[in-house]
Amino acid sequence: MTKPKFAPQISIPATYMRGGTSKGTFFKLSDLPERCQVAGSPRDNFLLRVIGSPDPYGKQIDGLGNGSSSTSKTVILSKASRADHDVNYLFGQVNIAKPMIDWAGNCGNLTAAVGACAINMGIVDADKVSSSIDVDADSGICEVRIWQENIGKTIIAHVPVYKDANDKVQVQETGDFELDGVTFPAAEVKIEFIDPVDSSSDMFPTNNLVDDFDVSGCGLDKDSIKATFI
Repeated sequence: MTKPKFAPQISIPATYMRGGTSKGTFFKLSDLPERCQVAGSPRDNFLLRVIGSPDPYGKQIDGLGNGSSSTSKTVILSKASRADHDVNYLFGQVNIAKPMIDWAGNCGNLTAAVGACAINMGIVDADKVSSSIDVDADSGICEVRIWQENIGKTIIAHVPVYKDANDKVQVQETGDFELDGVTFPAAEVKIEFIDPVDSSSDMFPTNNLVDDFDVSGCGLDKDSIKATFI
């Protein structure tokens, strides 16, 4: 038998999901090849190829990135390693043009998808999910406690769930919540960022909730705008 010239493709479970005004490719850590379950070039090279980077054409046609910073993202979820948490959440921002993944920060938008994805992947304890159901309404809110590994912070996602015709608890994905920048309505997932600022900095560096920012020379029809500096 002649040996194939090229190795065959492999199949790895993944979830392509929107959170806020971003989309990303979500993986369960244990589903990744063993060499990709730890930080290093094998993991980064694998994720770069999935997303379609680096792409000199900037479109990521041969990947799931879709050629924009809002969609060139990846997430790895695993069972929580810390007490009083349900899931570990690791985020990677994939550079479109360069073979580089930024693991330094979090994506606030995709945070909204983490709780739902963790429930669907079976990472959140099934009894906890089931106990979230209000028996009178056959629906409820599951509080998913997330450990954000990039920044070392706790985040709580309030994920709507319901009991289907087979008495199985499912994530409620449809709804009437509308978000600027997203065309269609969906279920609302409320997010709590617990202690988001460390002791060396302030949430509002200017100590003001709203400031006037000088934008003269920026091509706008006004010289100043009101904005919140965080």
